[in-house]
Amino acid sequence: MMLYNPYDLIIIKENVIPQENIEELMLLTNDKNTTQATTINSDDNEKSDTNLEVRNTLWYNITEEMAKNLEQAVAACFLSHIVPKYNCQFKSYEPVQFLGYPVGGHYKGHNDGEHFNHETRQWERIMERDVSFLFYLNDQYGGGELEFYDLGLTIKPKKGMMIAFPSYKDFAHKVHPVTWGHRYSLVSWVATQKNLYDTIPRPGISKS
Repeated sequence: MMLYNPYDLIIIKENVIPQENIEELMLLTNDKNTTQATTINSDDNEKSDTNLEVRNTLWYNITEEMAKNLEQAVAACFLSHIVPKYNCQFKSYEPVQFLGYPVGGHYKGHNDGEHFNHETRQWERIMERDVSFLFYLNDQYGGGELEFYDLGLTIKPKKGMMIAFPSYKDFAHKVHPVTWGHRYSLVSWVATQKNLYDTIPRPGISKS
């Protein structure tokens, strides 16, 4: 049983991405050499699948220089927003992905790091992920809301916004289909030294 209010663990910050950085990133959308985003195979987490029924999302190419800049930006957000909230220590970083959702683009319900094993009847960690980062580059589109369906929480992202949350089953989410326009976002994940539920401060209880 989770001992925290899950709504308190979702971090939403507006205007995290400067306008000039958004403009630079959006230039990458001129590259039409995109690939279809994949999902982790539920039976073998070493494999990836392309299933448009589950996920209709495009991957845009990121230059090496921009990838380095984005890594520094995620590190800064980790220090500024994640550490104070979750009282955690950095372990590893998963490079930023640049995602595009065209009309009809969506991502069905999932969580970012855990899988239910039907044989053992237990949830298992399948990815080195503890913190999920979402950054939004535009808001001129219809649909495309982010929904934490188990929590009854739906968010309409704004341009420049960052949303971060634990990469665990309690924060399963989906992206609603885009109805018009094109939705652009960045995603990344960070692993921490300990499970966040072991480090997040609770009133009256100190964490070592």
